[in-house]
Amino acid sequence: MKLKESFDNCMAMLGCLSVLVIFFSVGVFVCNDLLFHNTIGIWGYLIGGVLLVVLPVIAWIALVGLWNLVRDAWLERRNPRENDGSTQEKKRCPVDPYEAAVLPQSEPENDDVGDGDASENQLDSRRASVFKESPVKTVLFGLVALACSVSLLYDCSWTEKQREEDVTAAICSDGMTAYVAKDYDAAGTKFRKAAEKGSAKAKYMLGVCCYDGSGMDEDWDAAFRWFYEAAKQDDPDALYRLGVCCEQAVGTERDMEKALFCWGKAAKLGHAESQRRAGELAITEFGEFDDGVELLRKSAEQGNPFAMRFLGFVYAGKERAESESWYKKAAEALYQAAKQGDPRAQHDLAGLYRDGLGVSKDPAEADKWFALAAKNYRAAADQGDPEAQCQLGGFYMKGVGVEKDEAEGVKWFRKAAEQGFMKGKALLGLAYFEGKGVKKDEAEGVRWLRAAAEQGDPDARSFLDTHGE
Repeated sequence: MKLKESFDNCMAMLGCLSVLVIFFSVGVFVCNDLLFHNTIGIWGYLIGGVLLVVLPVIAWIALVGLWNLVRDAWLERRNPRENDGSTQEKKRCPVDPYEAAVLPQSEPENDDVGDGDASENQLDSRRASVFKESPVKTVLFGLVALACSVSLLYDCSWTEKQREEDVTAAICSDGMTAYVAKDYDAAGTKFRKAAEKGSAKAKYMLGVCCYDGSGMDEDWDAAFRWFYEAAKQDDPDALYRLGVCCEQAVGTERDMEKALFCWGKAAKLGHAESQRRAGELAITEFGEFDDGVELLRKSAEQGNPFAMRFLGFVYAGKERAESESWYKKAAEALYQAAKQGDPRAQHDLAGLYRDGLGVSKDPAEADKWFALAAKNYRAAADQGDPEAQCQLGGFYMKGVGVEKDEAEGVKWFRKAAEQGFMKGKALLGLAYFEGKGVKKDEAEGVRWLRAAAEQGDPDARSFLDTHGE
């Protein structure tokens, strides 16, 4: 009989929970539509919020009432009352005389109280017990209801968030496709749409477009802001570019401590170029040799050829075998990158051939790679890249990879300086001050050098201090 009672009790509870799940499934999906697919403005959020508060309360009340109803029905079925109110005569077993003499006798039962009245008293007692226990059960079932609502709402919101992220990623991917195809207008539109939805990658690419002037007006202040917004979401590429902006005073003041912070944070996220820049800066600017070497090694382990080359330079005066090992690794990695058309890799590989570091000294091979580097820097300079313009100007001033033409070099320095590029201003000022490629004009040179120094260029500041300007 107890097994049957337990089974009935479990079935009652399952019935209640089934009703609860159905109720909350409908209610929570309504809340989800109002909160995440809201089309009626502030009223949608208000109604959704109210429902989130009211639903658990309604479920609590409904569940308690349903539970008591089921329990009462169960108790009535377990203790039926006779309709006619008659009592049945109790059957008594005859008592053995010996047993009666030896054993103590119980008190005679009161025959005045009928079985029906006893059943009624027992039922009332059980009902009282049910009502006495109901607050505890009410709390328990209220907690269950609240847990169900929170679980369902979280599941709905998570699913909606995943769907939104997938849509945003698809928009950003379309923007990248357009950017690679040099359809910059379409790319900018896609990136802006994805950025409004919170995509860090889209924000970073908008920064790149603003920096390069691809599909929109060149605006370094806007580029810095987009890099900053993406960096706040821990995008490693944006953190790297933000560090470069702080180093080169693009859209902000020059601040090498902030640059190191950005590169260090990106380095922890595994960004190889940030590991290299942070390592170089730690050694050259802050004298932290061990920390710098550790970062450079991490970058080199990811195949960064520039980190390998710098490690060769770092160990040159300390461990010759270690230095040669890193220069050889750098030469191999730089060769692979140079074949892909990377002008930086071509320039550094040419330097290794020129100096015989990691490879056999070969001036002809060095000239070949310098010429390719100049050609690729020229393509980037024509697109308005100020750093490429400074590099190309330097090639013309020294006659590296191109015929020496100081006037042509000054032309490219001027292009970078007129864009507000700190390094371009310093190089142009130095050319005026020394009269290289342009008529000597110390006053004009000082003007450009001072402009570079105000942006934080340490070489310009040092030059002015040396010459008492």
